[in-house]
Amino acid sequence: MASANYAGAAPSPSRGKGIWFGNHCFSEPEVLPCSLPARNSGLYAILVPDAACHPRMMRAIYFGESGNLSAHLTPWHEKYPSWCDVASGAIHLHVAFLPMESSSCEDRAAVLSDLIAQYHPECNAAAELPQRHQ
Repeated sequence: MASANYAGAAPSPSRGKGIWFGNHCFSEPEVLPCSLPARNSGLYAILVPDAACHPRMMRAIYFGESGNLSAHLTPWHEKYPSWCDVASGAIHLHVAFLPMESSSCEDRAAVLSDLIAQYHPECNAAAELPQRHQ
């Protein structure tokens, strides 16, 4: 189970709001493209509908992190074609966010590694696991 936390973590919303991955409550999923603040640090999950997943019927196919989320959630992302292939088209892509405003790159990488190890999203290759800094 994901256990990495960072000192700047905001209080988590109640279990009924957002979508949970491990111990982390991401925002409510939105269809891509979506409007984003100009600059926002955190993690993002690319999701596709999946009736086999309960209770939300959405499956994470990719987890990523950024100090500027709006720069990464575009059709020019290196994994965008893979996301579209798995989703059977861009129209089925959704995104959820885990804001981590006061986090360092190392903080985000630690949470990202835990989520990838726990969920094994098909668009995150093993070679992409972020390096943890000691």
